Amino acid sequence: MNQRTSQATNLLSGYKPASGVYDELCLPDGKSRDKYEFLLRSLNHLGGAELRRRKEDSLRILKESGVTYNVYGDERERVWGLDLFPLLMDSKEWDGIERGLAQRSELLNEILKDVYGPKRSLYEKKIPHEVLFQSGGFLRACAPVYDFTNFRLAFLATDISRDGQGNFYVIGDRVQAPSGSGYALENRIVLSRIFPSLYRDSQVHRVALYFRALRKTLNSFSSNRDREPLTILLTPGPGNETYFEHAYLAGYLGYILAQAEDLTVRDNKVFLKTIEGLQQVDVIFRRVDDWYMDPLELKGDSLLGVPGILGAVRAGNVTVANPIGSGFLENRAIHAYLPSLCKFYLGEDLILPNVPTLWMGDENSRKEVFSNPHKYAIKPAIRSPLDPSVFLSTLQDKEMFELRTKVEIRPERYVAQEILTGSTCPIFSGDSEELLIGKSVLRTFTCLSENGYTSMPGGLVRVSPKADELIITNQRGAISKDLWILASEEKKEFSLLPGQIGRIPLKRKGSGIPSRVADNMFWMGRYAERAENMSRLLRETVHKILEAEESYEKDQFSMLLGILDQLSGYSLGFFETNGLDSLDTIREKIFQLATSPYSSGSIRHDLNFFVGTTKAVRDRISDDTRYLISRLESETPGNSSYDEVLEYLQKLVNLFASLSGLANESMSRETGYFFLDMGKRLERSQFLTKLILATMERASIYNKSMFESLLNVNDIRITYRRRYKYRIEAESVVDILIFDESNPRSLAFQLERLRENTLFSFTGKDEEISEEIQRLTDVLVRFSEEDAKRIFEYADPAGGLRRWLEDILAQLKSVSDAVATKYFRYVENQVRLGGPYG
Repeated sequence: MNQRTSQATNLLSGYKPASGVYDELCLPDGKSRDKYEFLLRSLNHLGGAELRRRKEDSLRILKESGVTYNVYGDERERVWGLDLFPLLMDSKEWDGIERGLAQRSELLNEILKDVYGPKRSLYEKKIPHEVLFQSGGFLRACAPVYDFTNFRLAFLATDISRDGQGNFYVIGDRVQAPSGSGYALENRIVLSRIFPSLYRDSQVHRVALYFRALRKTLNSFSSNRDREPLTILLTPGPGNETYFEHAYLAGYLGYILAQAEDLTVRDNKVFLKTIEGLQQVDVIFRRVDDWYMDPLELKGDSLLGVPGILGAVRAGNVTVANPIGSGFLENRAIHAYLPSLCKFYLGEDLILPNVPTLWMGDENSRKEVFSNPHKYAIKPAIRSPLDPSVFLSTLQDKEMFELRTKVEIRPERYVAQEILTGSTCPIFSGDSEELLIGKSVLRTFTCLSENGYTSMPGGLVRVSPKADELIITNQRGAISKDLWILASEEKKEFSLLPGQIGRIPLKRKGSGIPSRVADNMFWMGRYAERAENMSRLLRETVHKILEAEESYEKDQFSMLLGILDQLSGYSLGFFETNGLDSLDTIREKIFQLATSPYSSGSIRHDLNFFVGTTKAVRDRISDDTRYLISRLESETPGNSSYDEVLEYLQKLVNLFASLSGLANESMSRETGYFFLDMGKRLERSQFLTKLILATMERASIYNKSMFESLLNVNDIRITYRRRYKYRIEAESVVDILIFDESNPRSLAFQLERLRENTLFSFTGKDEEISEEIQRLTDVLVRFSEEDAKRIFEYADPAGGLRRWLEDILAQLKSVSDAVATKYFRYVENQVRLGGPYG
């Protein structure tokens, strides 16, 4: 046994690649390839226990960072799957792929310009017209749109795979809104944290230069030279499978993440609707497919696009990257003609070949395919989840007949591609020291730069845990790997930090936030406060249940249960059996109030809505905040005892307090912060008011135990005792809870913060005083009419306090309504204009 084999014994002991399939790690004789020697030695040196620990660390980092991939049809978000064992490629092999990708990008760009322009390839019969105009993808509405003199494809993704000898073939292109580059970047960041020394010493090409080139290219597409261009990343929204990537790239590239409802078209110009007013958009980096981009001219029932955007593109007032209509380049039928088209447009042979493809619109091709079914898979020319690929060798005679009949009805819509064996690669399961075998496919990324097309020196490797799998997608459960391109010499560090050329103009204010973002920030504050308040109240109730010994103490927690019922609106029906509910029955109901996700008023229900709003604005949330949100989302209580519920509630209170601290100490005082804080202050004001009213309904104003509970719920008991020793009096409790501005949970404190937020954010937007300011002024005037001393000089202090608080509560609701009416309810609500064809 030689030294190389012995060094990798542990990891490779159970790794046995199949014969006839190219394996990324091992040679046909079972020995590891030279490029993996350093990696194997390093991982073997760490040992199985340490690798398992680092596997757990990677899962924790991905979860805390909110790296998710949504599977359609599954309401749950799935944490992104990353294998710790990277795929390696040396510079020499990558150079050939890189040249092929650059050539392919140039070729596809030429086809795009020609098909929407002079159509030379059609007139000279280099490609059948049915391939372009009948198999789908070409948009006639876009034909008169583009002048390609100064505009090109900005970016694209190319999927490649190997044959049995290890040769690479292209199996597909993604041009409309190619996904995966953000996940590739996140994979690289995670692995560099998990294996910092290994990553550094392996001399891996950095990927940041690709994103720098992409950002520079997108900025250059702006025709506006009078001001800094406004670039947005257009996303379908949080329901999209790769929404994490949209938010991640927007933040990494410094763009505004926007949805269709954030945009409007006026005078053939696209504007971003912000709280500060309309801002003209210059460049749209889109992640929405062609067909959905403009419901006026394309898919009439689309709610993902912007009505009139094609008109703005025609007028030259906005640039969309990649161009609307470029999706026809994803047509698999074009692959059959790319070798000849490469000669036609570029005068060159195709460097990176396609997987052999036959267009089924050609009769000879159909005969060839159905005569040799073991060689081919039938695929729709345009990808469709409703029309999956079919491997002919797996079909019975009846199924083959049905498929052939379907293809012959519309043959131009189908292609046949030879089946590639693909390559196998190692997977570190984390459960043992051995490597498992999976099947892989590689997605590469190319973008336009100053010197032509350049590729990311890396990529996204998708791996199926099944070594015999032929269709490898994330939707089918594939995990991912990072691709490391090993440099032949030490590479310079690259980042997206600005260089030394030119000075950046200083800014102390952002470019404004869309109304949708302000809405979500407002409700983010409200739902967080709502869940925290209910957690505090429920925590106090559980404390009283555990401490109850005397009958009056049992009466006290009975009143608290009634207050819970009233304030939550959950209708648990505490003591519907005339107070005979057992403590176990009460515990079950309390557990429901804490954890039921489907019932309005429960803590989990409000917590889920809070998490939902944070995901809608995740591009504006810091890493520390996302970490706390991840903790909140994952916390679950046990149901076997009151102590477990109490521990859960205490964790929630602490986590929400941490979130408040982060917002106060780390969040810049821009518009988003003020909407977040306004939602929080309105919710806290209303809760406190309702809590005092509910307490007065169930207890005498002289019930010291209940007023002590109010102090506990509002976390001011220590201060109160320091001031008043152990005397619990209604007047002093009312004063510290309502009128004391030094108490950060008092009503007076909330109203003062609301006043500051409103004056800072909204004064000067209109010539006249806006409604929300007027409503808040009314609340402040009504509030100033009373104080604790005056209230308790009345003949009926309880009645006077109750009527005054009811007035305050009604006016607080009017403030909330006024804010929502002005800032969150759009005049231009999108509606469906018709069927899918307009």
